[in-house]
Amino acid sequence: MVREPGPLLAAGRDADIFEYGPGLVLRRSRQGRDLSLEARVMEFVRTDGFPVPAVEEVSGDGTTMVMERIEGVSMVDAMAKRPWSLRRHGALLGDLHRRLHQIAAPEWLPDAPVGAGDRLVHMDLHPLNVMVGPHGATVIDWTGASAGEPAVDVAVAWVLIASGEVPLNRLVARVMHRARGAFIGAFLAQFDRAQLEGWLHQVVAWKVQDPHMSQLEQARMWALADTVGT
Repeated sequence: MVREPGPLLAAGRDADIFEYGPGLVLRRSRQGRDLSLEARVMEFVRTDGFPVPAVEEVSGDGTTMVMERIEGVSMVDAMAKRPWSLRRHGALLGDLHRRLHQIAAPEWLPDAPVGAGDRLVHMDLHPLNVMVGPHGATVIDWTGASAGEPAVDVAVAWVLIASGEVPLNRLVARVMHRARGAFIGAFLAQFDRAQLEGWLHQVVAWKVQDPHMSQLEQARMWALADTVGT
């Protein structure tokens, strides 16, 4: 039975993370969203050796999930502290995408909103959803996991990395904005760029509907699609 958690550790766009005893955290949806499918996906990819937090328990109504606490910082924070590691982290993110897309999507997983396919895709696998610690990288926030086309998953990450605001202090954010090209170059080097470009307009048309995207981010997304998309 899920008990009341400890202090708040972090707040995401639609869920909060709380302390939950040694080695554990509790994730709670603020909108009452059912997290049970997300927990099922995490356990599914974990059995395949993909790096995700272990799920300990899900509440009866599905709105809270107890899972392994991952020691480390987000990939964004890791790069902010060591800007010279941008290319290495870009290559690491690309490797995580390639490893994930080797996994066939189970029949119970819904189809991705863009790009039909039979591979397991995350649809939000960017640096803020990768924790980097002493034991390597761990992927979090599997809300959008679905069955789809790997190139679309990579294109979504490209759009978000190129267009998103950097959640850091103003000076560091300015440096990271200028350096993101190096990160994107190392990330995309592992994929067929022409194939990715062919999906950009469809990906952007879907992503700009996200109410969490600011007008500036939306404008940047369309600029990217119009500049390099085919």
